[in-house]
Amino acid sequence: MQEPALLEASRRRLAHRSWVALVAIAGAALILASGFEAAAQSSGAPSTSLPPVNVSGGKSKQKQEQRQGQAQKREPIKMPVTSAGCKAARAPGKPYFVEFRSRTAVSFGHTFVFYGRLGEGNRFASFKVAGLHPKGDDPNTYLQGMMVPVPSETGVSYGDLDEQYLTARFCVTLSEAEYRKVEAAIRNLQATKTTWHATTYNCNSFAADIARAANLDPPNPNMYLPENFISRLAELNPRGKPASPFGMNFTSSQSGR
Repeated sequence: MQEPALLEASRRRLAHRSWVALVAIAGAALILASGFEAAAQSSGAPSTSLPPVNVSGGKSKQKQEQRQGQAQKREPIKMPVTSAGCKAARAPGKPYFVEFRSRTAVSFGHTFVFYGRLGEGNRFASFKVAGLHPKGDDPNTYLQGMMVPVPSETGVSYGDLDEQYLTARFCVTLSEAEYRKVEAAIRNLQATKTTWHATTYNCNSFAADIARAANLDPPNPNMYLPENFISRLAELNPRGKPASPFGMNFTSSQSGR
């Protein structure tokens, strides 16, 4: 009777190890490529960089353009922050919230949280942003973080405040006591989590620790990309209700305990 469970556990361990190996190999390749390019430029040899290729087709093209926009320049915010994802989660006695979000990025995406007090309509009365990411804007820091831990920051990063980049969201409403617990946990994480590493402690890991403070059951942070991590978090925490068929939709939300 335990065989299916053992097979599933074995499958997940294999998937996790494969993912870690893939990320490590990709990071090493990128770092080597950067080194070769820099050496070629310093020696006066012609660059071996290939011209950019435009990928056509639906969401892939749209997300590529978003990533390119984020990498090349910081554009004005096109879609300001809203509380639309918390609409279905509102409940009496729960005026506070924590919303787990993911967005596109130049790399695999980014997971972060909004937390604060709900307001009228589709606005938050107040909110803060927390998320773990490599410190600064130097892409080399991110590449190094594929292999070894690098210095991190835990506040707002570019793209967090523009919902045009949003890919998933999961909102949980909280009582004042629940909110104070989450807020204290976030402050502690911001004070103690000083490094980012792609395969050990990353933005998903940071969000998973916040989820535990909110009495949620997070998925394994190293088994999912940010968008899928948020969707899986919603599926695992239906709050006594059947998992939403819209778990993959970025408007998914449920009420907290």
